[in-house]
Amino acid sequence: MQTETDLEGLYRFANNEAVDPQQLLDAFAAVTAERAKEAGSVIVLHDTTTCAFDHADPKEIGYLSTGKAGFFAHCSLVIDGGAWRRPLGLINLEAIVRKQRSKRGRKNKASGSETAQWKDRESMRWERGVAVSAKALAACKEVCHVADREGDSYAFLASMAANGSSFVVRVNHDRKVADPEDLTQQWLPLKERVRSLKGALEREVALSERKRSSAPREGKAHPVRRARIANLRFAATSVTLKRPRYLREPLPVMLTLNIVHVTEPSPPSGETPVDWILFTTLPVDSEIQVAAAVDIYRARWTIEEFNKALKTGCAYESREFESLHALLVILAMSLPIACELLWLRSRARTHPDAPATDVLTLRQIDVLRRMGSRPLSRNPTARDALWAVAGLGGHQKRNGEPGWLILYRGLQTLLTYEAGFEAGMAAAGSR
Repeated sequence: MQTETDLEGLYRFANNEAVDPQQLLDAFAAVTAERAKEAGSVIVLHDTTTCAFDHADPKEIGYLSTGKAGFFAHCSLVIDGGAWRRPLGLINLEAIVRKQRSKRGRKNKASGSETAQWKDRESMRWERGVAVSAKALAACKEVCHVADREGDSYAFLASMAANGSSFVVRVNHDRKVADPEDLTQQWLPLKERVRSLKGALEREVALSERKRSSAPREGKAHPVRRARIANLRFAATSVTLKRPRYLREPLPVMLTLNIVHVTEPSPPSGETPVDWILFTTLPVDSEIQVAAAVDIYRARWTIEEFNKALKTGCAYESREFESLHALLVILAMSLPIACELLWLRSRARTHPDAPATDVLTLRQIDVLRRMGSRPLSRNPTARDALWAVAGLGGHQKRNGEPGWLILYRGLQTLLTYEAGFEAGMAAAGSR
């Protein structure tokens, strides 16, 4: 917002109860579905992230697990299933708002069998996210759903399998499993069973840096690590799971799934070795199929980057609106921007030598060449374009790779220049 008038207009828009955040989200989802249809094969990344607002009243905004103000955003991000994995947009978002503080650690908590019967339990968001995504992406040739360990629930896995959904979900619970070919054998814990698997193949994989998290329990689940090239070993088989005792019909008594075990036999000194177990409905009969399933799960990092683009690039958690309605309106407006920021940065970093037209239009490149502070060659690359945009945002080369905020500012300036350029061209043509 460039002026006080612009800012006041935004405040009125966000606080107007006649503005429905869901309609704004639906518009973005419709565009995402069209992009996905054109791509044909897509991956849907499901994840829940916290949206914290220190200035707000939790009675109005909701309570996080820490007791502070905020809510949980359960996102379903669609990415191209091709080699680049371009982010196409959000197909679904569900805000989970807790009206009271968490009862974790308190006495008289409900048992698992009791919570399993609650129709409004929070864990149902995973099933709803897949259901909404599957319906919206029905025109796609291939859709595969991906979730991290929080999505490892028997009910969720069974619902996707029953609906014929393709999925890759990382294992969290060490359930007892059996060989589907001989269920009379001893049922063993899953982690014990995978130890006997022979490696199907080995591959070098780039692991990204993971910084320390301030969220409760995150440090143990996601330990700090340095970026490195890891030599990983993949193994796969099929297993049968038993339905937990606290669950009932219509969930099946048993469920047969494929598993892929990913290990790092020789991690660097002081680093926690990679050890993933993945549930999947994808075939794992050949080395190529096993590697494909692992690569689909590895694409899950994209939604973590999307969350960063939303919170850091768009500075969403810094917005000081005081009502839940206004924050949801601003969230709906921020999501497409976060997606475009992620697209721009990811493309320029993973394919730096690709043409600049992969990330910007010819008109935007022309405007950058005329108005930017950094010269562009006759045939600039995607990386050249990224750095030129960052220059508009105030980026200094000595500071290394541009961050989200710099890219956001640069892109905003570029769009303003482009609008002025087109207005000038139109005025010149009307004379």
